[in-house]
Amino acid sequence: MSDVTDLILLAGQLILENGGETSRVEETMMRMALAGGGNMADVFVIPQGIFCTVNVGIQTHTRIVRIHNRGLNLAKVLEVNRISRQLSAGILTVETAYNELLKVDGLPRRYPTGIRLLAGAIGSASFGYLLGAHIESVFVAGVTGLLVMLVMEFLQKQEVLYFMALAIAGVMTTVVNLAIKQYWPGIEFDLAIIGSIMSLVPGLAITTSVRDALFEDLISALIRGAEAFGVALSIASGVGAVLTFYLWIGGILP
Repeated sequence: MSDVTDLILLAGQLILENGGETSRVEETMMRMALAGGGNMADVFVIPQGIFCTVNVGIQTHTRIVRIHNRGLNLAKVLEVNRISRQLSAGILTVETAYNELLKVDGLPRRYPTGIRLLAGAIGSASFGYLLGAHIESVFVAGVTGLLVMLVMEFLQKQEVLYFMALAIAGVMTTVVNLAIKQYWPGIEFDLAIIGSIMSLVPGLAITTSVRDALFEDLISALIRGAEAFGVALSIASGVGAVLTFYLWIGGILP
C-alpha cells in the first residue's frame, strides 16, 4: 500500500515541479492510485505542496509532500503522463512504474544552458519582429535577449532572489539598448527592449493560473496569479527605473 502512495506522490511532485497545472496533478495522481489498487483517493494540491489520502479496504494512508523547487520542463510532464497511461492500461506494475518515475526524476531539471540561451535570443528577436520592428531592431532585440538570459543564468547561480534577478535583468537590457541607440540612432529601442524582456514574461504562470481558475482551484489560481504579477512588477521596475533616470538626465522630466 505504501508503494502506491509513494508512486502517486512522486508522480504529482514531478508534474508540479516542472510546470504542470494543479488539475493535471490531481487527476494523474487519482488515476494512478486507482490503477495501482486503491479503492479511493483524495488529493489536494497547491503550488507549494501535495496532500493525498489513499484507501484500500479499511486501511487509510495519508501523506504530505512539500514542493521546494519549481521550474519548467514539460518533457518530464509528458513522461509522467506516459507512465500514468501505461499503468492504467496494465502495461506497467506499481513497482516498474515507480522505477520509471525515478528515471524521469534523475533527468536534468532544466534544459542545457546553450539551448536556453539560444531560445532566449530567438524568442526575443521573434517578438521584436511580431511587434513590427525593423530588421536592425530585431537583431538588437535578439542580442540583448541573449544578454538577458546570460545575466539570469549568472544571478541564479549566485542564488540571487528571483524577483531581484528579474529587476536587475530589466535594468541591464534597458541600459544596453540605450547605449546602442546612442551609436545606432536608427534602431527602435523601445521595441528592442520589449522584445528582449519577453523571454522573462511569466506566460506559463498566467496560463496555468487561468486554467486553475477555470477548474475552480482558486487557491492555486491566486498563488500563480500573484507570482505572475510579482514577476511582471519586477521586470517593469527595472526597466522603468532606468528610463525614468534617463529622461530626468535629459531634462524631459522635471
